[in-house]
Amino acid sequence: MTVWCAIRTYAAHASELGNEIPKKPAFFLKADACLTESRVLNTCGGDVHHEVELVVRIGDDLLPDAMTVGLDLTKRSHQDRAKSKGLPWAEAKSFVDSAVIGEWVEPIADSISLEIDGRIVQSGKLDSMVCSIAELIAELSEWAPLMAGDILFTGTPPGVGSLSPGMLLKASLFAGEERLTGFSCNCV
Repeated sequence: MTVWCAIRTYAAHASELGNEIPKKPAFFLKADACLTESRVLNTCGGDVHHEVELVVRIGDDLLPDAMTVGLDLTKRSHQDRAKSKGLPWAEAKSFVDSAVIGEWVEPIADSISLEIDGRIVQSGKLDSMVCSIAELIAELSEWAPLMAGDILFTGTPPGVGSLSPGMLLKASLFAGEERLTGFSCNCV
């Protein structure tokens, strides 16, 4: 299994970080060992930023066979340093427990959200993405060894920010008003 991650799929998120929107989808990888069901997040002294995302699992036909909500965690200072030197982001994106996911559900969701201490800090409608899930998968399968069982983090809406010890996070995946799945995490 490979963990693929799309970047800058929400225009407002690209803008909040001062990045251009890619003309075609762009991706990075996380080690599959980064996936965790742990509900305790190490904030690394405030350097870790949250990014709530729709996550899809690729089926035998290379189409999504399930969805969930996930957190793509980023060590922001490491990423900024690597970007400034034109280096890969591996240390910033592929650290222990940097990919938190919920339970897999039928692929019918239309929005995601993240609450911190009871306040919504990120929310996004999937139809607000600059590329659809089908377009992301099509672009990725043009050059990548995409296989059944791989998972794809599809990008984050605006509102990313740093995590601090004591914060309580609640990530959710919705179809209309119905919460399909989600999870809560404590920050240390």
